[in-house]
This record gives sequence, structure tokens and C-alpha cells, in this order.
Amino acid sequence: MRKQILNGLLVSALFAGAALAQGKQQSVEFYLDGKVGTEVVKKGSYKVTLPEGTQGQVAIKVGKKVITANVTKKDIANAPEADKMTYATNDDGTRTVTSLTPKGQKYTLVFEGSEVAKQPTPAPAKPGSQK
Repeated sequence: MRKQILNGLLVSALFAGAALAQGKQQSVEFYLDGKVGTEVVKKGSYKVTLPEGTQGQVAIKVGKKVITANVTKKDIANAPEADKMTYATNDDGTRTVTSLTPKGQKYTLVFEGSEVAKQPTPAPAKPGSQK
């Protein structure tokens, strides 16, 4: 009996540690359709797991699928009041997300491979967010 309780506590601790290692979760609003890696993230609100360190992976939950991409965290002076993204227009007319600045955070996540982006296209401001 005692061994089962200890095993249960150990398993619980492992799951809790794995959840903490994944990073912070935040809801992020994508204002335009854009590729993250090879997958397209449609316009809408998604749960995003943000990395803890200066480099890591961002995970975007799209339905039952989780899209991941490598990112580098760059510090910024002021935390934005709304989610901000930068997109690049690809040769085929599609867009690729090149950076993400989550609402309320003092950093921007720069997506790996975004240095090959041709024409950065800033996302439109969320209606009502301009003063």
C-alpha cells in the first residue's frame, strides 16, 4: 500500500515537472492567416505555449494538432496591450509568421528561418486598440 502511494506521488511529480518545463501558456490572437513552419495557422485565437529561456520552441494548439517552431526571444522595452505579429509575404502569395509579441510580455519571439523573409508585412491593429 505504502509503495503504491509513493509510486503515485512520484508519477504526479513527474507530470507536474513536465508541465512546468513546457513553458507558460497564453491565448494569442492571430489577425491574418500565416504559415508557422510548414503548417498554416488560420486567423483566430489559439492557446500558445511560450518558451522559458532565450531560445526554445513555441507550441500552437490548432484543434487537435500542435504546431511547433523554434524561436529566439528578444527583449523589448514596453509590453504591448494587444498581440502583435510580423508576417513575410512569400513568392506564392502566402504569408509566413516571422515574429510574435504576446500581449503583456516584454519580449518578441523571432521565428527560426525568418531571416529569409522577403517582404515583412505588419499585421493590422486589432480594432479599438489604437488610442
